[in-house]
Amino acid sequence: MLGQRALYWPARARLVIADLHLGKSHVFRQAGIAVPRGATQADLDRLTRLVHDTGARELWVVGDVLHGPMSQAGWREDWEAWRRAHAALDVAVLAGNHDRALEGAALGMRQLGEAHVDGPFVFRHLPQPDPHGRHVIAGHVHPKTRLPGVPRDWPAFWLRPGITVLPAFSAFTGGYAVSVEGKPEDGHALAACVEGSVVALHR
Repeated sequence: MLGQRALYWPARARLVIADLHLGKSHVFRQAGIAVPRGATQADLDRLTRLVHDTGARELWVVGDVLHGPMSQAGWREDWEAWRRAHAALDVAVLAGNHDRALEGAALGMRQLGEAHVDGPFVFRHLPQPDPHGRHVIAGHVHPKTRLPGVPRDWPAFWLRPGITVLPAFSAFTGGYAVSVEGKPEDGHALAACVEGSVVALHR
């Protein structure tokens, strides 16, 4: 687990992220909601640093690459420039609930369908148990939590029996608050992404 909201699998030289939500700020602005520009580029800059720091040869996105139609020029230009700068990187995506309009080939992405098995893992968007007992790597929920005594939310990895739910990679997202108060459920753990570091809250 990496504090920049990603997993890294060294044996595959693979970065795994969830919920990139390209174009979300544009959709909000079209709806008349005042949001800052540059959110997509800030996410891509963070992704660039992750690729550089890990030496990843692959990037897998477990759903919700998009947030809205593919025709929005602003975010597409940002993504296409990023893709050209990382032309040797194999980018593969699992279908998320926001990805009905996704044309992966047009964005330089391989589409893996709704679920894909690799080794002991199932990669998918929805965090549902695998009937064959493989460990699921998922997104969708946007888990977040709080550190004791710190009055703000942090994106978090949510580790459950048989399932790891990744935090949303996009910084411009809401989230599902997973409480750290009281006794956690058996087998559950949280790891908050705090200023680039991972802080384990439960084991």
